[in-house]
Amino acid sequence: MSSSYNVQHAPVGAFASFTLGSHHRRGGFASQVGRPGQSNLYIGYREGESDLCCLPYFEATHDPSTVPFGVTLERPKRPRRVFDDRDIRRELGWASDTIRAGRLTLTIFSPFGPIPDPRTAPAAEVALRSCPAVLARLELDNTGGTEPLTGFFALDAASLRDLESTSDGRLIGVAHGRRWGFASRPEPGVRAFQAFSIENAFDGSADRLFRLGKVGGLLVEVPPGARREVWIALGFHDAGVITTGIEARYAYTRHHRGLEEVLSFALDHREALLREAAQRDEELSRAPLSPPQKWLLAQATHGYFGSTQWLDTALEDGAPPAPLWNVNEGEYEMMNTFDLAIDHLFFELRYAPWAVRNVLDLYVDRYSYRDGVKRPGAPGELLPGGVSFTHDMGVSNHFSPPGYSSYERPNLDAACFSYMTYEQLTNWICCAGVYVARTGDEGFLARHRGLLAELLTSLLHRDAPEPDARGGVMALDSSRCGAGAEITTYDSLDHSLGRARSNLYLAGKSWASYVILAHLLERCGDAALAAEASAASRKAARAITSAFHEPSGYIPALLDGSCTSAIIPAIEGLLYPHAMGLLSSDAAEGEHGELLRVLRRHLQAVLKPGLCLFPEGGWKLSSSSDNSWMSKIALCQHIARALLKVEEPDAGRHDEAHVRWQIEGSGYWAFSDQMQRGVPVGSRYYPRGVTAILWLDEPSPAPGAKGR
Repeated sequence: MSSSYNVQHAPVGAFASFTLGSHHRRGGFASQVGRPGQSNLYIGYREGESDLCCLPYFEATHDPSTVPFGVTLERPKRPRRVFDDRDIRRELGWASDTIRAGRLTLTIFSPFGPIPDPRTAPAAEVALRSCPAVLARLELDNTGGTEPLTGFFALDAASLRDLESTSDGRLIGVAHGRRWGFASRPEPGVRAFQAFSIENAFDGSADRLFRLGKVGGLLVEVPPGARREVWIALGFHDAGVITTGIEARYAYTRHHRGLEEVLSFALDHREALLREAAQRDEELSRAPLSPPQKWLLAQATHGYFGSTQWLDTALEDGAPPAPLWNVNEGEYEMMNTFDLAIDHLFFELRYAPWAVRNVLDLYVDRYSYRDGVKRPGAPGELLPGGVSFTHDMGVSNHFSPPGYSSYERPNLDAACFSYMTYEQLTNWICCAGVYVARTGDEGFLARHRGLLAELLTSLLHRDAPEPDARGGVMALDSSRCGAGAEITTYDSLDHSLGRARSNLYLAGKSWASYVILAHLLERCGDAALAAEASAASRKAARAITSAFHEPSGYIPALLDGSCTSAIIPAIEGLLYPHAMGLLSSDAAEGEHGELLRVLRRHLQAVLKPGLCLFPEGGWKLSSSSDNSWMSKIALCQHIARALLKVEEPDAGRHDEAHVRWQIEGSGYWAFSDQMQRGVPVGSRYYPRGVTAILWLDEPSPAPGAKGR
């Protein structure tokens, strides 16, 4: 496959990335924005007096003979030689990215592992895990050479400065103001430079730090017959309060007071950071996944961490940590978007279960609200509603006011930016249920015991005001919609998945929410409410199974018959009871047996070309929309294999198609979620693809069985 694709090399919780890999495009450092950096990257070497050999990570628009001040310099005697795709060999690991071309090997390490709760973990562990830096190893092989080799790692940017003069000579490198930079330790043959162009770094000037220059980096000398490696820390630092609405600073600022400290710390703790990266790479390498699956999980994980913020709301000196976890929504920068939080759930439960609790608690404390529901055919008449939650918590480092999101607006008829009231209600229930089941956090359950009863009432009221009229699924829109109608997380698809009322996908999450509430209420000792929730789950299951259309062989997308599209996410709600141990693949004869059998038939019928498969093999979430989301595909693939035992026809071809979407379609934007026939139309530079972590929970293929 092509080596031309961007990867976000991101420290944990810094909302910052060093992005590179898309040929002939800019990249580099970006902080507090949902896009790649805007620097030309110059990474390569020069052998003797020959051409500069460069990796293709820059735009070829700069004329190095033209500089500011109206001055024209002598044109470089030799042009750059740029490696093309045939020259480059690339291997993406779970926590590393290795690029080989000619005499050069560049590996960037983005270590991650368990993220400690700063309220209970030792400060030294928090300092290591929160350090806002990644590491690069530049290897240059001149063992077969007869002339000196000079490697370079550089970029262009405004406001460059050298780091040697501000670190008492302990660092060699360059920085952009106080916000980001890269450096190595001083050693013979390694020096920093600033110049008007990368070519000017080789013009013989005795002054290698021409501070007016907007190209800067490192030069590495390698004598003939030698091989050399240089370690480079690439770090970020944003000091002080960086959010509004809720004032918070980065958690790392407790332990790393400035950029120079970040870079020094990363270099000093290189071995520990590399061990962690190696552990993740080995873990993924040994996983029983196909090469395309491993690549998709690795690319998605890099994208997830690029959107994370590990914040601290305790601003007074000496105050104990008060953590706040936030995941930004990629290019949109919305904060803790709830319909993404439920998809990040399984990744975060593996590495930071405290962060799941943190987000759920904040939704209750600040981003919940009470509303009414609209009676059909009676404009202006409101019926009792209940409690629900906002779509998100704000945007672009600004926390929105209590009870309101940055996204939702009234008076929109099942279109983008309408309210997702019912969807978010089910999301809190499903997240809370899986969190309690996976962590055994009885304190969380006890604290929200009263809320569970309210959530049950809210689900029931959004079905129908009269108990006898309830069918088990959502039928009434929130009063917050005004003259409009609610939507689901699939906001950019057509009504087959976008409209909330009578939606098959949302009916599945209704069923899951009732099942989970029944379990949690029983666990709390509320047997009567648990029985009511259980009865409602049976109604929801009947609403789904009774809508099965024998002539077509599947359940139509809208249970009221107004849309007959085939959809894959009909099965999505099964995941959450399954993840809690409440639903297994051998439950065919149990309480939920009929629902499992019908949804298995549904999936087998729709997972075909012309319905829910694209011609090239990629999964198509809806037969009537070409907008398909990788995060949801990964989630539904897991349900199909682990619970429904539906084998994907030609699974390898499907996964290869999904990799092509990311490389050929989304090469510049790193991991993208929304793909219109393989081309990203939104949700770019996105964190949501870590639903693929679910693949690691699937049983290994039996010995001798055909692999995925």
